Amino acid sequence: MRLSVRLTLAMTALVACTVAAIGLLAYYNIGRAVVPSGLTRLAYQAKARLGAYESALRVFRNEVLAARLLPAHSGIVRARRNGGIDPEVGLTETQWRQHVAAAYAGNMQFKPGILSYRLATVADGGRSLVQVDRRGPGGAVRIVPDSELSLRDDDEAFRRAADLTGDAVYFSPLRVVSTDGSGGAGLSPRLTVSAPVRDTAGAVFAVLMIDLDLRPVFERIRDVLDSATSVYFVAGDDGYLLNYLGGQIVPAEPERRWRDDFAELAAALGDKPGAATVFRGPDGDRIAAAMVVATLSNGERTGVIETEPLERIMAPATALRTPGLIVGLVALLGAVLLSALLSRSLAKPIAQLTRAVTAFSRTGRLVMPLGLQGESRILADAFDQTVAKIDAANVALRSKTELLDKTIASMADAVAVLDAAGKRVFANPTCLALFGPAEDVGSERWRKKYRRFLADGVTPMPDQESPAARARRGENFDNLELGIRHGDGPVVQLAASARRIENPDGSFGGAVVVYRNLTAFKESERQLRQAQKMQAIGQLTGGVAHDLNNILTVITGGIEILADGVSNQPELKDVAAMIDQAVTRASDLTHGLLSFSRKQPLQPRSIDVNALMLDTVKLLRPTLGSGIEIEVEPASDLRPALADPSQLASALINLAVNARDAMNGSGKLLLETGNVDLDEAYAEQHDEVAAGRYVMLVVSDNGCGIPVSIRDRVFEPFFTTKAVGEGTGLGLSMVYGFIKQSGGHIELYSEEGYGTTIRLYLPCAVIADAVADTAAPPLAQGGRESVLVVEDDALVRSYVLTHLKALGYTAHPAASAAEAMSMVYDEVEFDLLFTDMMLSGGMDGPQLADELRKYKPDLKVLFTSGYTETAMLRHGRIDPEVQLLPKPYRRADLARMLRLVLDAEADAPAK
Repeated sequence: MRLSVRLTLAMTALVACTVAAIGLLAYYNIGRAVVPSGLTRLAYQAKARLGAYESALRVFRNEVLAARLLPAHSGIVRARRNGGIDPEVGLTETQWRQHVAAAYAGNMQFKPGILSYRLATVADGGRSLVQVDRRGPGGAVRIVPDSELSLRDDDEAFRRAADLTGDAVYFSPLRVVSTDGSGGAGLSPRLTVSAPVRDTAGAVFAVLMIDLDLRPVFERIRDVLDSATSVYFVAGDDGYLLNYLGGQIVPAEPERRWRDDFAELAAALGDKPGAATVFRGPDGDRIAAAMVVATLSNGERTGVIETEPLERIMAPATALRTPGLIVGLVALLGAVLLSALLSRSLAKPIAQLTRAVTAFSRTGRLVMPLGLQGESRILADAFDQTVAKIDAANVALRSKTELLDKTIASMADAVAVLDAAGKRVFANPTCLALFGPAEDVGSERWRKKYRRFLADGVTPMPDQESPAARARRGENFDNLELGIRHGDGPVVQLAASARRIENPDGSFGGAVVVYRNLTAFKESERQLRQAQKMQAIGQLTGGVAHDLNNILTVITGGIEILADGVSNQPELKDVAAMIDQAVTRASDLTHGLLSFSRKQPLQPRSIDVNALMLDTVKLLRPTLGSGIEIEVEPASDLRPALADPSQLASALINLAVNARDAMNGSGKLLLETGNVDLDEAYAEQHDEVAAGRYVMLVVSDNGCGIPVSIRDRVFEPFFTTKAVGEGTGLGLSMVYGFIKQSGGHIELYSEEGYGTTIRLYLPCAVIADAVADTAAPPLAQGGRESVLVVEDDALVRSYVLTHLKALGYTAHPAASAAEAMSMVYDEVEFDLLFTDMMLSGGMDGPQLADELRKYKPDLKVLFTSGYTETAMLRHGRIDPEVQLLPKPYRRADLARMLRLVLDAEADAPAK
């Protein structure tokens, strides 16, 4: 939109706003004067209507008081008291009743508002003595025959009037009845007035009740109303008595309360006798209302509410708006003409400058118009200077950009730039070669081709811990180590660093992530560490073995000589043979040292691990001391293993000595054997393991356990927690090296404060018969139940959830006992609790199960632990009837134990 047009519109709008403001102020000022007077008028009208109603009530009161003083009433009393005849005038009770009925009928002829008279005696429980009404032909007045007089002791007017004293009169509640019998337009307000008739002694003899038609009263009130005025007669208890709506009488709705319908008026009224206000009705229209309240002759606090649309009161102010609009329109037209002339003269130089700048944006050349003066000239010069500075800055920026692009492109490190949504917007050639195109990163296809690992190159890295994910969260970090494998290639070791990018307003705008390739460095470091370790071990074991072999050579030769010398002495000959056997065993130990240090090759052969374990235990008992209780659990059908027996015995001794130190010389050591089949699922979780059949040797203790902070380093050469001079750190690393060199697998499970279990998996020496070899393993039987899994190790928890999903179960994971309890409080449904025995957070697995049984008495539980079931029983950690699945376990083992627990009888003891 052109500047001249905008100026014209602005000036026109200013004039229009001014005219409108003046008109509105005039309207509201007049309204401020009109509204109070209108509210005062409504209040006066309401007061007049309430006064008219009060006047009618006074007339009705006087009417009933005057009627009860008829002399005939006293004649009836005297006749009733004297056997039916009045002794004073000699008239019977019946004659007096006829006199009373005639008086009633005569009064009704001149007073059409009276609908009926009824005189009811108190002694007969409300039976009518005299009754006159307008139910004759054509509504004529009639005296009700005695045969139609009835007992009406349920009449409220009768009961209430019989209890009155003095000149008190009872007024019934105002009611509206239909006079045409259909509830249509013929509506009549009705009221009953009653007073007691007394005998000469002042006792109540009868009650006189007069039914009144209030139509004449309310028709006078209605005659002064119009269709826009509404009048409501209300009671002090918040209920409605009678309404005038649209000039018609409308019965009150008993369930409605005027304080709810007129809340603003009720708040303004308070304890005052009257109030007036303006409020907005349910339809959005504003309404003026006034109310007057007073206590009337009937003893009831009664009020009149009068309402009228505010627009009727504001009619004078509304009438003035039309002339104001005409004047405003004329002023507006004049403003348009004047503003058009002014804006064209002011906008001309600005338009010339605009065309020059537009041409500059197309051609790159700035040509300012001639003849500019004043502020326009200053603005043109400023444009010239700005363009010159922009040209210089662009040249410098292009030079720096080219230099930066070439530098980043030639970097050996991978550089990636992410936007705020985590999308890669830039990558140098090294990054593309390492991670592939940007559009593939993070996709399912990319995840299948690229796998991320932690710094160990084995453990999968969770997606939320990846450098890109942390950078998307705005984190700054340095040298976060990870590994990445492309397809079946080797793991590439990387160190990632990231810095967040902030927008001008300080919000997160993205991140720069730099990946440095550490593969060559890590390999060099590993080779150096291995060389140093082997050198140290070689020096240690070679020297000890050399010196010990020299000593054993002397001892062996001496024993042979001594054996020949005592050949004729059987006792000494046996002693010489025992020494010779001991020397042979010592020679085997030196050969074991030389084997580990690569001074001589291993000599694997088929061995009976049970027999080797039992022989080694004989040596362990005196070595470990009397404070260590050794228990052995050999498997009955153990397969033969393929390993070097001397090295295996040395490894077993190393583990036993370490266990003794962990137990401080007092505790239980458990040795177990068994057959184990490691499947493909287990092998995928441990890259260095090949699926197949193994012989397992387990060493468990109830010592102090290994802290989490050093648990991953216990197999490192020279790593030890003992004081200087008390350990070399070679014991467990020798065991680890022997097992790996033998083609086996070693696994450690420990809980700080409870003990440690180490499993050695040795390859089998022979394979079972062909039938067993070719038979397919039994299929794992799953289910559709729900399992609550409590495991504080994230990797193990993920492993379990994967297997449960594959078996068809629904799994609810929890990382601690507290989280599991929270899920139970939230009414998470599950059929079985599958929990680790050892949990962090102060509550272990058995304690969690005991707590949950308070909510689920029939809870089914399956425990798991890195300890074997035998070790847990020996250490007193579980009861014999508890179901335990030792770690590690295959999917088939998990499925079997789940079904065993779930299929147990409902009345069986909880496991």
